[in-house]
Amino acid sequence: MNKPARLALAALTAAISGCCTVDHAVSPLSGNEHVLVTNYGWQLFNFIPIVCGNATDPRLPGSGAPWAFFRDDVTMDKIQDRLMRYAAERNKTPTDLAYHNFDTIFISIPFTGVPIPIPYLVCYREIQLSGVLK
Repeated sequence: MNKPARLALAALTAAISGCCTVDHAVSPLSGNEHVLVTNYGWQLFNFIPIVCGNATDPRLPGSGAPWAFFRDDVTMDKIQDRLMRYAAERNKTPTDLAYHNFDTIFISIPFTGVPIPIPYLVCYREIQLSGVLK
């Protein structure tokens, strides 16, 4: 495989892979911490998982890459578990939890935002869960 083809394949993989992140910020006044856990991924026909973010803690031995192929980690129970584990590591209690679901059935051309009307072939799903740790 030549170099341009390898670069194109790497760019395509990065564009369609999933991601699971834990973002946080601490208030300097109250000391409370706001946490946002997000995971997204792609599915075939809106129910066969293709790739998504790895919701298990990537620092754990044997948890593998930051993404998971053919496994559905874009579920509320896995995202909630990730938030609860994060709170337990800090000996804090999560409060004021809020979630957001986002699904789309159109593929967008990467970096353009132009949708390709191929409904239910490849679908995108994202879940966000946020809360305050006290």
